[in-house]
Amino acid sequence: MFQIIKLICASRFFWFLLLVAGIAFEGCGLYFQYNLHLDPCVNCVYERAYILGFVVAGFVGAIASNFLVVRFLCALGFLASSIGGLLVTFEHYQAYNSTSIFGSSCKLKTEFPDFLPLDEIAPFMFKAVGICSDKLDWEFLGQSMPFWILIIFGASTLVALLLFLSIFVKKKYKSHSDFYK
Repeated sequence: MFQIIKLICASRFFWFLLLVAGIAFEGCGLYFQYNLHLDPCVNCVYERAYILGFVVAGFVGAIASNFLVVRFLCALGFLASSIGGLLVTFEHYQAYNSTSIFGSSCKLKTEFPDFLPLDEIAPFMFKAVGICSDKLDWEFLGQSMPFWILIIFGASTLVALLLFLSIFVKKKYKSHSDFYK
């Protein structure tokens, strides 16, 4: 199984699909914000930042996945973005579903690192103006947006972990004697 995953990881097509998926998820977030008027909270903004990691890993991988070092770094970046997104989304899901009288809430202001202040670079996308525990009118199959984002990051974490582990699997070579058995 890891041999197949290793081949997938080495293909530029996989990384291109990751790039396209990341762009599609970012587009969905912007659609929800500007067309459906669902204001993003701090956790939503952090989730967008982790999805941006998918875009960067997919872009670099699509360009140079034939180099082992690049594949390793892209898989590591994809895994880190997936795990980070999963942790933030789990917190978001808990805040959204809190039944406390005071409600569970997230921070009121984003805290991006000084070397990459995304909220200043692209405020249209990374400025938080909502509250985590606000109940949204949007649902899909009876589940909230934080639930579906949790599913997305859970699945991406599994895929990224398999990709990352497949890098360390040695490639199997068939010898000529295997064909005569």
